[in-house]
Amino acid sequence: MSVRGRQQQNRTGVFPADKPLRATVMLKPGEYVRGLYEELVNDMGISGAEVLREALVELHKRESRRKARVAAKNANTDPQELPQAG
Repeated sequence: MSVRGRQQQNRTGVFPADKPLRATVMLKPGEYVRGLYEELVNDMGISGAEVLREALVELHKRESRRKARVAAKNANTDPQELPQAG
């Protein structure tokens, strides 16, 4: 059995732009994230699918900020020497 959250081997990661995607998430009774999911659905008054859509948007924002921080850090530590005068 694979580690939870890891992409499965032999998956292409190619998503046809002209076809809908179906993401299935199994949230078992007693699982911590199930409680979070139920709380968000009830508190926000939106569908479970919309909760997951919003979560994807927020996760994407977080990952984009992380990538930007890493890129900025690498740009600051990249030892590109300037030509010396004279």
